[in-house]
Amino acid sequence: MLTVKTNNSPIMEIRNDITLGQQYAATIDWWRDAGVDFVFTDEIEPLLADDTKPAPPPSVAKAQPEVEEQPEQKVDINDLPTTLADFRDWWVGPDNPFAHGQSHRLAPIGVEGAPIMVMSAMPEIDDRDTLLSGPQGRLLGNILRAIDVDPNTAYFASALPSHTTLPDWAELGRTGLGGVVAHHLALAKPQKILLFGSNLPTLLGHDASAPPESVSRIADIPTLATFSPDRLLDHARQRARLWKRLCQWTATL
Repeated sequence: MLTVKTNNSPIMEIRNDITLGQQYAATIDWWRDAGVDFVFTDEIEPLLADDTKPAPPPSVAKAQPEVEEQPEQKVDINDLPTTLADFRDWWVGPDNPFAHGQSHRLAPIGVEGAPIMVMSAMPEIDDRDTLLSGPQGRLLGNILRAIDVDPNTAYFASALPSHTTLPDWAELGRTGLGGVVAHHLALAKPQKILLFGSNLPTLLGHDASAPPESVSRIADIPTLATFSPDRLLDHARQRARLWKRLCQWTATL
């Protein structure tokens, strides 16, 4: 045993006869008396972890983007008549899938190459033998006279062959009506076109969000598009607006 004495301090004995095991046990007892029951390190050790590696997460198949199914076309454009006379017969016949139930089917009026085509969305509700034979037709005739066009020289047509209550124009366009109307225009070959119906430009391929004033040509034919005749009859302000546009339109032709 080695005895060491320091200034102003008690004598400290260093015992060399204590074994290494006794020193280790004494150290453990000292830490336990101090309230420390665990061994702490700076590194994390997975003492309770399984020896086997965790299974990889199940693979999730990437969702494929949904492809919108295209609706079936009611008409094959290649099967439509190739002359205006034959088209008129088909238009009012049983093979036209766009007619509404048992409603009267009305043929267009006029000849090929007319100075102007007037196309309404559909026949009037009371039309029986002649297209646009009621107040809407009289309004359209007056509009033509106002721009110095004889109604008897005009070509009158409708986008639908019969009067239809609340038609779904978007669905009609998806199922082929626009192609039929465009085919009709190509056969009629008018010099100018007046479209009466806010849905007709979209049916013929124009932007649905664009105002009617943005439509200036269809199939390279000068065109003016406006509201349907029934709306014009109910709104004097819209009639006044149309008159102003007609004056500007005819001045540029």
